[in-house]
Amino acid sequence: MDLQSIQTTAEDIAKSAADVLMRYYHSGVSMHTKSSKVDIVTEADQLSEAVIVEALTTIYPDHHIVGEEGGGMGAPIEEATYHWYVDPLDGTTNFANHIPMFCVSMAMTDAEMNPLVGVVYNPVSGELFSAVKGGGATLNGQPIHVSEKDELTACVLASGFPYDKYTDPDNNLDLWGKFLVRTRGLRRMGSAALDCCYVAAGRFDAYWEAKVYPWDVLAGMLCVTEAGGTVSDYRGDNPPCMVMGRRVVVSNGKIHDAMLQVINGKGE
Repeated sequence: MDLQSIQTTAEDIAKSAADVLMRYYHSGVSMHTKSSKVDIVTEADQLSEAVIVEALTTIYPDHHIVGEEGGGMGAPIEEATYHWYVDPLDGTTNFANHIPMFCVSMAMTDAEMNPLVGVVYNPVSGELFSAVKGGGATLNGQPIHVSEKDELTACVLASGFPYDKYTDPDNNLDLWGKFLVRTRGLRRMGSAALDCCYVAAGRFDAYWEAKVYPWDVLAGMLCVTEAGGTVSDYRGDNPPCMVMGRRVVVSNGKIHDAMLQVINGKGE
């Protein structure tokens, strides 16, 4: 399996899907809600995913595909050695409101959900984050590395809030408040994939969030680990399919333990 060849193919597919997004970004989109009144989907999401799925099923017919909008596609999951987790538009709310912070995110994993290839592309900025297992992470072809900060008070962190924030008290507001008074600053950008990639590039020092899905973070998480960072769940564990627990911490590694202490109530 030539992972670098697959990486190049994924980059090309992501750019093709992004072309669809940009047509709608400039002309406007219609949208409707999914799980809640703040969980929206647009026609652009669906058409972007169709481009990705058509390309992947044509080039890799024996791979299984999990898309945010379409569920499982391609080869049967029990027969596939490789699996794709794709978000055709991460940051839909930003996109629909003409905020230029959204992307196409694609990750290929093995059968145990270990990410092997990750691609995240923001078509507005033209920034292509890309990583292959064991091959490092890049931004537009140039190597990137996580930051070197080792004190929370000097760090800028990112996070997000779940779609059920109105009804479930597990809505991240408590942790947001705890980190707000322990760091240089917090940012809520609206794209989990880009949050992870910003950690990989040293722009953010860490990112945490609950209730994420594999297609939200797998590609970005590979960029982080290949850029020298650390990923785990809220307990500090990193099993292959940890994202199924839907609670992730992504950091430069130097502040990871401090992050976990705050998250688990030990950093009071």
